[in-house]
Amino acid sequence: MNIFNWNKYNSNSKLIKKLTNFNKKNKFNYLESGLYNHIRDIFCLIIILFFYKKNKKKLNVLDYGSNLLTYSNLVNKINLNNFNFSIYDPFIKKNIINTKKIRIFSNIKKLNNKWDVINFGSSIQYLDNINSLNYINFKSTKAVLITHTPISLSKSYITQQLNNKNLKQNIYSLKKIVSFFRKKKFELNFKSRNKDNFIAAKKKYKTYSLNLLFLKK
Repeated sequence: MNIFNWNKYNSNSKLIKKLTNFNKKNKFNYLESGLYNHIRDIFCLIIILFFYKKNKKKLNVLDYGSNLLTYSNLVNKINLNNFNFSIYDPFIKKNIINTKKIRIFSNIKKLNNKWDVINFGSSIQYLDNINSLNYINFKSTKAVLITHTPISLSKSYITQQLNNKNLKQNIYSLKKIVSFFRKKKFELNFKSRNKDNFIAAKKKYKTYSLNLLFLKK
């Protein structure tokens, strides 16, 4: 992982508290700015569909490199009781943090647990090497979701993040990402493009903010 603690960059305790308080008082979720409502909805719809398809009491969901901010606004969208959420965060101080509905861990060995759905959100660009994902157990996984992630349509390259000079991004090519998951027996079944103005990218690499869904063959 990137040496920079990108969890601190992504997390916002004041916003978490604001969203949590709002959702306790209202029947519908807090309206987040930008494209995050769209991103959260994609995630919710995927796990709901696979919950009913698997016909299990609970679905095991791994959220790789995420934080509690993502879940603070899902309360009025879906029934969280249907899912076992686990967040892999390599920067947490304690090895395991348990909330009422979410488990957070930093021990890389626990990535070998069985997962039904894996969500990478917007974390892949912070990996020094995409092959570090080989630590994850994909055997029982049926769906892999990547959202709001800068991906090159030409070659992979490294750049600095525009709004944080201490944070580098490894912009992987779409070809490299598809090739990695194909070796894990997944096929790309859905792709969509977001607004690209946040990306620290050179135009010559044809880089876009993409959402990708891989399904087990």
